Amino acid sequence: MAGMAVSASTGVMNSLLSKLSTLLSDQYKQLKGVRKDIMFLSRELIDMNAALEKLADMEKLDVQTRVWRDKVREMAYDIEDCIDVFMHHLGQGDDKEGLFHKTARKIRKLRVHYQIADKIQEIRARVVEQSESRERYKIVESEATPAVPPVDPRVQAMFEDAKRLVGIDGPRDEITQLLMEESDSDFGQFKVVSIVGFGGLGKTTLANQVYTEMKNEFQCKAFVSVSRSPDMAKILKGILSGVGCTTSMSDDVDKLLMALTQHLTDKKYLIVIDDIWSITDWNIIRCAFLHNRKGSRVITTTRIQEVATACCLEFQGHVYEMQPLNDLDSRSLFFKRLFNTADGCPKQCRDISEDMLRKCRGVPLAITSIASLLASQGMHVEKWENILGSMGSALEANPTLEWMRHVLNLSYNDLPHHLKTCLLYLGTYPEDYQIIKCDLVRKWIAEGFVPEKCGLDLEEVAEGYCNELINRNMVQPIYSPRTGEVFACQVHDLMLDLILLKCTEENFISAINGLHNMKGTSQVRRISHQIHSRNIPLAMERINLSQVRSYMLYRATTYAFVLSKFELLRVLDLDAGSYYGGSNYTCLDLSGISDLFLLRYLKVRGFRLKLPKKFGKLQHLMTLDLEMNWLDSTNPSLDVTSLSSLRHLTLPWEPTCLELHNGVRKLSNLQTLVWFDIGMNSVETIRDLGELTNLRELGLGDLGAIRKQDSDTRALYHDTLAASLRRLGNSNLRDLYAGFCAPEQFWNHCFTHPHHLQSLISWQPIKIAHTPMWMAKADRLAYLEVLDIEQLRSDDLQILAHMPCLAYLELKAEVAPEKGIIIHSNAFPVLKEFIFRCKLSCLTFEPGAMPLLKKLEIDLDSRAPGAEHEASPVGGIEHLTNLEKVSVRLQARRGEGSRLESLCTDSIQSHQRYQFIKINLRCFEYDDENRLIKPSRHPPTGIR
Repeated sequence: MAGMAVSASTGVMNSLLSKLSTLLSDQYKQLKGVRKDIMFLSRELIDMNAALEKLADMEKLDVQTRVWRDKVREMAYDIEDCIDVFMHHLGQGDDKEGLFHKTARKIRKLRVHYQIADKIQEIRARVVEQSESRERYKIVESEATPAVPPVDPRVQAMFEDAKRLVGIDGPRDEITQLLMEESDSDFGQFKVVSIVGFGGLGKTTLANQVYTEMKNEFQCKAFVSVSRSPDMAKILKGILSGVGCTTSMSDDVDKLLMALTQHLTDKKYLIVIDDIWSITDWNIIRCAFLHNRKGSRVITTTRIQEVATACCLEFQGHVYEMQPLNDLDSRSLFFKRLFNTADGCPKQCRDISEDMLRKCRGVPLAITSIASLLASQGMHVEKWENILGSMGSALEANPTLEWMRHVLNLSYNDLPHHLKTCLLYLGTYPEDYQIIKCDLVRKWIAEGFVPEKCGLDLEEVAEGYCNELINRNMVQPIYSPRTGEVFACQVHDLMLDLILLKCTEENFISAINGLHNMKGTSQVRRISHQIHSRNIPLAMERINLSQVRSYMLYRATTYAFVLSKFELLRVLDLDAGSYYGGSNYTCLDLSGISDLFLLRYLKVRGFRLKLPKKFGKLQHLMTLDLEMNWLDSTNPSLDVTSLSSLRHLTLPWEPTCLELHNGVRKLSNLQTLVWFDIGMNSVETIRDLGELTNLRELGLGDLGAIRKQDSDTRALYHDTLAASLRRLGNSNLRDLYAGFCAPEQFWNHCFTHPHHLQSLISWQPIKIAHTPMWMAKADRLAYLEVLDIEQLRSDDLQILAHMPCLAYLELKAEVAPEKGIIIHSNAFPVLKEFIFRCKLSCLTFEPGAMPLLKKLEIDLDSRAPGAEHEASPVGGIEHLTNLEKVSVRLQARRGEGSRLESLCTDSIQSHQRYQFIKINLRCFEYDDENRLIKPSRHPPTGIR
């Protein structure tokens, strides 16, 4: 079978071309004897890269073309390795000299010069050979036509019997309601609903069901599909035909649009535009829709969030995000298709059926496709298990899965080349793995997938790539429960199977996971080691480890690798899977790590480490993450101050290594510094923190060393730290994590105008008398935890209430106004989660307060004298229009619990969305000596 072209080749070629350009710059002008050869290589490889990009856009390749592409890809890897070695050797010299000074001095050594010249000649010969081969076999002479399945999968969706569908009723009714609901102010207005979601979720099926149910309410209707490469004239003709207009048979798009607008001017119409892939296509189609106040409706479907938003932007639109089927509906659909009954699964098939369902994760197309494949094998559990274990190859070769393969490939093929390379890298992670966003983008950068763009930091460019993959529903976002921001992502199992299949074809990643085994080749470039086997050491011996660029080890596999064999490693990620073993951690000797001169990313988790005395040779290292490890007892204090390229530093738990000496100011590129212990470093080092003006994320701890000092010394430390934070707050600091105790004076003066501060998290409550005045100037602060105010005044609350970006607030108050607290209209405009603990009689929300609040958690102590009142302790909850979850804990005097609980319940039940709110209401009574009454006469109630 002809292989599918992917873009791993273009990924390495782009990185190589960038380095060839560097060799031609003034930095390496001493290479006079080989500059012409380098220029020749650059020209030839640019031409080859254009051919590779052309091949990457083709669905199928013939054997000769595929072989040529593979040879060029491996050649590009080898050439880049050679250039990296050259640049390293040319740069060696006195440790005090900069990289280019070393280059200027070393280039004069004829021996090195001759070696470079000889190697360049070898490379040139190899490039010439591939260029001639391309000409000889007429590679990329003509375009290949993308392969299309014999039957478009959407055709089945259009004619699907509604009785066979599962889980469709709720979404269908919800979209129907969105389309039909009208108020007096928008009566008759044109409206759009855009259905968006992962390929195979059933968007077309859902749109067709809504269309079938509603079409009789409209004068004219049409259902057309757009597809990835649309013929716009054909689409517009399809709409014309559907709405009953055949007056224009022209292929001119302008004339077709004119005919449509004239025909629809005075009509109420319903049109479904299925499978839109670009905003450009929508901007053409929407020209046909008029604001004719006839109550016309349009439904669009797309896989891309950005397109869905654009469809609704200028109209009274709603974006409907389609969700996978729940477990019950998934099981029902699977068993209906496989056993013709929703509950007829034989006992011997239950376990394997559950495994298959977990693989499908609620995607209807996957469920029906795999059920059909299993049905074709008969009731043979062994055959089913073989299919589960080789899903990747089955996805490629089995005709039964052709529809599903086509749907997944459509999304993949629509990606630009750079995003294809980034997506393939996700194949390094195991199934169901939570991929931390910041780790992923740092690895992309270390691999050279992310180019520099004018005005943007590398991390910003890479985060844009990640957001684009989420926007296209290629990966599934995981949101922080606190901030609501995307902090991680996952890959659907079926998409991961497709990724690994393409990675194998392109020799991009070799996964050792028991399912997708390594190719029988010694040219392995990236290894993802996910499972241990007695055969693995033997398999690893056959690999030329000196060519490996990334090595990832997950989940406590025990393969003992030898660092010295990984000569050209760029990424090393070792995860033992257990982070709380202390002295029982597996020992890991990384004392030779500094010889890996190309290493850019090093992350280790869950080991007892032996580290080198110095990391000085790792001049390219950008990420050093040693969190959740312990150090060998013989290990010296950690010295990383000579790592001039370091951008992200996370220190280990071992306290003896947390001293950064007085050279911390040398780390001028540092953006992340986490678990820096202020008690283990000198005042001078703490003062030098203020010099790190590129720092964006800072985590500070204190193991108690400061608390053992006298009061003057403690004051000196805190004053010095506050001065450093003020400077960082005025530069680029975004996130501050504090794990230390500090006096009120520190918190009042640690910032002046923190321009970029977005989160302030303290594991020790920030105990202060009043809200610090600098918070009024923290106009980007979104996350604040935990603020402990001694006496909450109206002014304190006003400062917090008018912070424009505050989305999460955890607030504690010792004393509050006797008459309670009122949250006024327009207060906390973007707050989504509010946690409040206070000795308070009541908390009241006015209409318009906290308009975006979703989660409310309140702990009120009403035992104080004078707290008697008739109103609810939590009033105005009905004004929190977006509330999804409310948790109330009331503490009351003996005999008061029942009344307060009833008042609070009445307040919650008055909310118009009461039936959709998750409620947890608890009330506890105490006797006159403040002892909890046991058993409580009013146990926790109101939990739903």
